[in-house]
Amino acid sequence: MKVVHVLPVGTNKDVLLESTKLYGKPIQKAYLVLGKDDSEEVQKNAEEIEKTLSVLVEVKRIVVDKSDIYATALEMLKAIKDEIKEGNEVLINASDTTRELCIACYIVAQLSGSKLYLAKTKNGRVEEIVNVLIPPLKRISDDKLVIIKTIAEQGGEVESINKLIELLEGKTEDQKKYMAQRARMSYHLKGLEDDGLVEMRREGKNVRIRLTELGKAYALMADL
Repeated sequence: MKVVHVLPVGTNKDVLLESTKLYGKPIQKAYLVLGKDDSEEVQKNAEEIEKTLSVLVEVKRIVVDKSDIYATALEMLKAIKDEIKEGNEVLINASDTTRELCIACYIVAQLSGSKLYLAKTKNGRVEEIVNVLIPPLKRISDDKLVIIKTIAEQGGEVESINKLIELLEGKTEDQKKYMAQRARMSYHLKGLEDDGLVEMRREGKNVRIRLTELGKAYALMADL
């Protein structure tokens, strides 16, 4: 098992490196999280951190749109999913992040079961390492997980409730059975919409169902 550190890079590389070292776990692989439009200072910090770490461990980059919290979380989850599947321990260091990226890190930690930590600083120096406790994730029923995974397999959206029923249960000519399927599907979709995992929009006689970015993240991690 490897210990993998995920390091969102900001403007204070010294705090980021020092807090990673002081956490007390070995660094056996690292992911640097960078924004598509990061400043020259942040890019330079990333280069220096990569140069420092790559002497000893494998270093990869995750490039995100830092202004989009859920899209950022999804990109981070895509990158670390295989690490988690292999049984590796994933640690996320939020010591040098923007507010939006810190929230994305929290979402990633909750969905993946990773540990989240950050440094408390004083006069620019690390004073203490804080483990951020993550509340248990709300349990999504197996039926709902199957629905969001099915929508994800269709590219993230389905044209109608009837199409979704067909994908999951096949076509039926039995009107009574169809009405029961429709009622059950509508119930589950309403719950998923209330949880912020799907969006439903009426188009003519049909209701188009689309996964939100958070729904995509749930679908991605559903088989762990």
